[in-house]
Amino acid sequence: MTATVTSPSVSAGAFHSLARLQQLTLEAVLSDDPKQLVFRILNRSVIYCRYDRAVLWDLASRHVRLLGVSGSTEVNHRSPLASEWRSLIGSIPEKNRPAMIEPDALDGQKEAWDALAKRTHGLSIVWLPIKIDDRIVAGLWLERWGGKQFTNEDLAQLEALALAYGVAWRSVVRRPSRLMSRFASRKRMAAIIGAGLLIAALCLVKVPLRIVTHCEVVPLDPLVVTAPLNGVIDEIPVLPGRSVECGELLAIYDKRVATEEMKVAQEQVQIVESDLQRSRVQAFDDPSARSAIALLENRLEQERIRLQIAQHRVNQLEVRAPVSGTLMFNDPHEWRGRPVQIGQRLMMIVDPAATKLRIWLPDTDNIDFDQDRPLAVILDSDPRSSRSARLRFLANHSQVGKDGVTYFRAEADWVNAGPNMKTGLQGTAILYGGKVPLGYWLLRRPFGAVRKYFGI
Repeated sequence: MTATVTSPSVSAGAFHSLARLQQLTLEAVLSDDPKQLVFRILNRSVIYCRYDRAVLWDLASRHVRLLGVSGSTEVNHRSPLASEWRSLIGSIPEKNRPAMIEPDALDGQKEAWDALAKRTHGLSIVWLPIKIDDRIVAGLWLERWGGKQFTNEDLAQLEALALAYGVAWRSVVRRPSRLMSRFASRKRMAAIIGAGLLIAALCLVKVPLRIVTHCEVVPLDPLVVTAPLNGVIDEIPVLPGRSVECGELLAIYDKRVATEEMKVAQEQVQIVESDLQRSRVQAFDDPSARSAIALLENRLEQERIRLQIAQHRVNQLEVRAPVSGTLMFNDPHEWRGRPVQIGQRLMMIVDPAATKLRIWLPDTDNIDFDQDRPLAVILDSDPRSSRSARLRFLANHSQVGKDGVTYFRAEADWVNAGPNMKTGLQGTAILYGGKVPLGYWLLRRPFGAVRKYFGI
C-alpha cells in the first residue's frame, strides 16, 4: 500500500491563507457599525492579499458613491482622483463578476487609465463585487503599483474574500425589512398623491382676493372755520378737542388797526356832513354854492360806505362758532401773532358721533373690489374686535404719501361703527376682490416682483 505525501510548504501556505480568511471574516461580521466594516475591508484585507491601495464603492443606489480609501480617514468625493476612479468603474463591462481590469476592456477611458498608471508607475487592478442574494451592493477596487501584477491565484483567493464580505455586509449593513419597504413605498405614494392634491388645490380652489392696507377714522362732514378777513390773530381762547356751542368765541384778531380805521372813517363822515350842511345854508344867499351840494352828497355816500366796511371789519374781529361740535386744530399758542389771509383755514368743527373711514391703498393693490361685500376694519386701539364698512369712493388718480409710496385714496361708510369711534384712530382695513385660484392668491406679489425684476 502506497501513501500519498503532501508537500509541507503547500499545506502550510494553504493553512495560513485559510486562517487569514477566517480571521478577516470574523472581524468583518463582528463589526459594530458600517463605518467600522468599511475600515476593516479597506485596511485589513492586505494581510490576505497584498495590494498598495484599496478603494470601496457603494453600488446599492443609482449613483456610484465613494465610501473610503485605504490609509485615509477622510473621503473627498469631488477630487480629480475620485472622478478618474468613477469614470473607470463606470466603464467596467461586467461589474457583478470578479476580474482583473485591463485597459483595453475599458471603453473610452484610456486617458483616465494612463493618468492613473503614470502616477503609480505601472498599474494592476482587481475588481471585487460584494453581493447579497446575487445583488451587488458594493465594489472593492484593489491596486498594485510599480509594475507588480495581480495573478489568477490572487483573483481566486479574493473571490472567497468577496463572498465573506457579502455575508458581513448582510449582517452589519442591515437592509430594511419588507414591512419597512412597504411602508416607505406607501409613504412615497402618499407624498405623490399629496403633492398632486396640493397642485390641484392651487389651481382649482378659488378664494376671494384680499388686500390689507392702512386706514384712519376721519370726520364725516366737518365744518371748516376760515379767516373772515386779513389780519393778525391775537388769541385763540379755546383748546383742541373741546366741545363748543353755537356762537361761542373761537378766535380774536388784533383790533388796533381795524378800530383806528373805523375811527378815521367816522371822522371823515362827520367832516363831510358838516361841509354839506354849510353848503346848504350858503345856498340860500349864494346860488353858486348850490353846485357843490351834489358833489358833497356823493362824497358823503362814499364815506358812509367806507365807514360801513370798517364797522364790518371790526365786527369780524371776533370769530364765533357757527354750529355746535368738537374743535379740531393744532396748538392754539402757535396761532398767537400769526398773520392770516382771508379764507385761510383756522380750525374744524366736527360731530364726534359722525365719522367715516379713509383708506390709503398702495398702487400695487388697486384691484377690482367687490362692492357688495363689506370690508373688515381692525383698529390698533382695539384689535380684539372687527368692524364693518362699505366702500363708497375710490380716487381715480394717485398721490404720493409722506413715506414716498404712491397711494390711491378711498373712503368707506360704517356699517357698524360701534362705541368710542374717535376721530384720528388708526387701523387696518381688509378689502375683498373677486375670487381667484389659491395659487394666484399666494403667489401674486412674488410673481409680480419677479416679472418686474426680469421685465417679462
